[in-house]
Formats: sequence, C-alpha cells, structure tokens
Amino acid sequence: MIEITGKHFNKIHRYRRVWPKYSTQKLNIAAANCKAFDKEIVGSAKDLWLEMRSLKIRGTFENWCSFYKSKPYIQNIPQQTDKLFAMIQKMEIGGVTRDMCEDYIWEVLENKTHMGMAREEMAIEAVANYYKLPYRFSTAEEETQGIEGWIGDDIPVQVKPEDSVFKAHVHNHPDRNKVLLVTYESKNFKCYIHNPDFYQQKAKQ
Repeated sequence: MIEITGKHFNKIHRYRRVWPKYSTQKLNIAAANCKAFDKEIVGSAKDLWLEMRSLKIRGTFENWCSFYKSKPYIQNIPQQTDKLFAMIQKMEIGGVTRDMCEDYIWEVLENKTHMGMAREEMAIEAVANYYKLPYRFSTAEEETQGIEGWIGDDIPVQVKPEDSVFKAHVHNHPDRNKVLLVTYESKNFKCYIHNPDFYQQKAKQ
C-alpha cells in the first residue's frame, strides 16, 4: 500500500449539519425505499459536477451549491420531501419531521455530494501526479461500473472513503484485479493506493 499526502486536499472543507442520533440512518433507509434521490428527478450528481468543472468553476462547497440551485431540479425538492416524509410515516418512524426530511435531502445534494465528488477528484489527481500520468474523471455511466476516473490511457481508478471501504455493509466492493483502488481520509488529507501491483501489471502491457 502506498500513502500519498497532497497539499491540494486542503482545498476541501467539511460542511456538516448536526443531526439527532440515528436520524440520518432512518432517513437513508426511507429515502432508498421511496427513491427520493432519483436521478431523473433530482439530477445526476456526477453529470452536474462534471458540467460545473467543464465550465472552469472551482469545486468549492459554495460554488457547488450555487451551481446546483441554478438547475431546474430544485423545483422537484418539495415533492421529493413529501415522498420522503410519507415513507417515514409509512415505516412508522418516530421523531422525524417533514422539515427534517427536507434538510436531509439538501444534506445529501449539497454536503454529501460535494464531499464525495471533491474527494474523488482530489484523490484521482493525487494518484495521477504520483505516477506522473494524465488523468480524467469518469462519466456517470462509468461510475455505475465502479470507476471514478482514469489515469494514463487505460487504468481505471475506484475511489472510496477509507472508513467505509472495508466494512461489511458497504456494497460494490472493488475488484482489485480490475481497478486501481484508492481510498482517502477526510480528516488527515491523505489517500492510499491499496494495490500498486495492479498499476505495475497494466504498465507492462
């Protein structure tokens, strides 16, 4: 495993709301059940992020929020909030109000999306710089295949948070024979290449 520390990680800052204990876990399950984050309705985070970056807009939290709110998808937030709250009631989950449902939707669309997209971008950039190769970020379709970006001509990279990639409940575990697995630490501005031998094998081909 190779550890990389990049100064550019400092461009990213965590913006997190404070939630009552266990409330986001309940909201996450309810949101999945009612498809609160259907890409056709609230937009594809990956596509929107790539669009924003293609316009040379820096990937700050403030820029991301402003860019997302400039899109017509925000008109659908009230109906998605209603769907989420209806599912909360159907599941008989107590202690969660409609206002909390709306806050959670914005938490995901703004805070969590920015954290995920920005960290992926910075991790891919750090790895490409380490190997002194060009890079590009994946499309939304490639992301569904577990690829967050590419370095060189044909080396796919999968990026995951360090604190979740090896937990049993996390789906879509990486196939280290098919992707270069990179994880990042949110607090320490570090990332790790877990299978450098994959890069070495691809480089020899």
